[in-house]
Formats: sequence, structure tokens, C-alpha cells
Amino acid sequence: MLKLSDFAGRLMRTDDTATLGKPTHQFAEEAINAGRLDEAKLLTQTAHEEFKSLHDLYCDWMWDMLTKIAERFGEAEVGVMLRATQEKWMMRRTWKAFRKMPVKTQLDLTAEMMRAHRSGPGQEGELTITEDEEKFAIVMDPCGSGGRMRRGDDKDSSPSRLGSPYNFGVTKEAHPWSWGKKGVPYYCTHCAVNEILPIEWGGSPLWVTDYDSDANKPCRWLFYKNPELIPERYWTRVGATKPDSFE
Repeated sequence: MLKLSDFAGRLMRTDDTATLGKPTHQFAEEAINAGRLDEAKLLTQTAHEEFKSLHDLYCDWMWDMLTKIAERFGEAEVGVMLRATQEKWMMRRTWKAFRKMPVKTQLDLTAEMMRAHRSGPGQEGELTITEDEEKFAIVMDPCGSGGRMRRGDDKDSSPSRLGSPYNFGVTKEAHPWSWGKKGVPYYCTHCAVNEILPIEWGGSPLWVTDYDSDANKPCRWLFYKNPELIPERYWTRVGATKPDSFE
């Protein structure tokens, strides 16, 4: 039988073992169908909160792991490991799919991902989407991973991962895989690699990250409607050259 209990300031399911393995969204659907709308609202929020602990654990773990790689093997190895993992399947799969899609469809899929990434105030997945003649922008204030970890987590009252007790690392030197900047969290550098690989494979990035060194500023992902419109600086900052023309 479904049971919701307060746990560390949030609702958590504590029902009997007979139902504890049942997905929360199914309980919410049953509550809606039965007209128990207040219960359904609670279950919707409970389902959302269920994702937080595992999501945050993996983000923290990845940043810590990249820090340990830099400390043990040298900072350059962080770039080697990011490339070795992202180019083999992760970003290549995205590139193969995205380059065949309209830019608006690329935006739709990425917005879905960043909502699931718990971006925005309160980690509710709230994004600001803007459009002008040249591009779309996904604005995350903060990003649900790097931005949240840099600022600290208001929901669980944990501090910035840049300080104690985490002390996760940032680039000590400027690299193409850190947008030519020092002080970029090792976690965030995977976003630069997300730009480098499509440039190598197809001549232009699929999107560009408007990274700000001030953690209190939002992070933006920019989707240009045509690669010719992408400013040249987005090539030069990752050690590449903008082509004279695009196929």
C-alpha cells in the first residue's frame, strides 16, 4: 500500500515491500484516474525528487574522478580521457543524429535533456528559451550539474564543490578543451569537447556553450540556425579554424 513519509524535508515513499518497487508515476496515474488530484500532485513531486540523489551523486563523482586523474597523471590526461570517452560513442552518436535534424528539433531534444538535468531555480528543470534571427538559446540558471556544483546546492544545503570538503579541481593552464581558459572546472570541460569533436568531424559545432567564469551567472547553450552565422571566436577558443565555406 502506498505510503508517503517525511524524510530530510522531502516526501519519500515508505510503503510495504509488496508495492515499494512500483514506479511512482504509475501511482500518480492511478490517483488521477480515481480523482485523487491532491495525492497525484504529491506523487508527481515525489517522482521528480526521486531522481535527485542519484543524479547529483554521479555529477559529483565525475568531477571528483576527473580531479583525481589530473592530480595523479597530470592535467593533460583529463583532456585525453574526455576525448577517449566522448568521441567513441557519446558525442559521435549525438553528432550522427543531430546533423540530419532541423535546428529546432535539436533544440527540442536538448531542452528535454536539460529539464531532466534539473536545471534552473529550485532544480525543477526550468529553462529560459530565447530566439533571434541567428540562433536559439537555452538559458540555465544554473545548469543542473556544473552550475549547481559550482554555486552549491540550496536544496540539500551542501556547499560549492570548489571548496571544502569536496575541493574538486579546475584547470591550472589554458587548453583547447577548456575554451582556452584557466580556472574551468574539470567537469565543465566536457562541454568544450562537445564542441571540438563535431568541428573535427563536420567542420562546425552542433551548439556552443556560453560559459561564464562567474558561477552566479547563468550558462547558455546556443544553437545557430546556420553554421555560417556562428562567430569565429567559437572555433579559435578551442584551437580550431572556421572554414571558409560549409557543405
